[in-house]
Amino acid sequence: MEVADICFGESLDENEDMKLRLFSIGKDRKLFEFDVYASNDQDGLKEVNAFEIEQEARPSACIWYPKPDSKEDLLMTVNDDYKMKIWNISTRGSRRTCLGPTYGGEMIKLKKLDIEGNADKFLAYSTKEKVIGLIKLPLDGNPNKTMGLIAHPDRVVDLCVTLDGKYLFTCGGDDLSINMWGIDITPIE
Repeated sequence: MEVADICFGESLDENEDMKLRLFSIGKDRKLFEFDVYASNDQDGLKEVNAFEIEQEARPSACIWYPKPDSKEDLLMTVNDDYKMKIWNISTRGSRRTCLGPTYGGEMIKLKKLDIEGNADKFLAYSTKEKVIGLIKLPLDGNPNKTMGLIAHPDRVVDLCVTLDGKYLFTCGGDDLSINMWGIDITPIE
């Protein structure tokens, strides 16, 4: 089945050591976790667990959900029904479901912004059709906490955020362009 997105996360293991975790979501509506430490070139990725995250909608992107004040291991997924869902990976339970931005098709890319003084409070996204935008965290379904703009005349192939969170770069498809965007969080702050 086709993989829609992959992401890394960090969590504490039983010895209170930081551990890397790798996740993937697929068009088969399942979320997989892989053990990167036990995996190798010959045997491939070792699957730790998998569970179904959608009944009808198809997942399109995922990201480790930044929540520094929580000990829960949370992952955010988005789907083609414009829903944003937060999952507790340990319990496999859905913690929250909100309506996401509905302009430009479903979200297909998510990136965390590390803005000085506002780390872990904003996500950048791109949609299937032309649009990029920002989402203010925590997720609560408030449409005033999201914004979007048309970034390319056709689809946005990829996006990348600078380490300081001040700029966003987008790569177009057939327009053969890379655009640089200054990030201003004031309108959704």
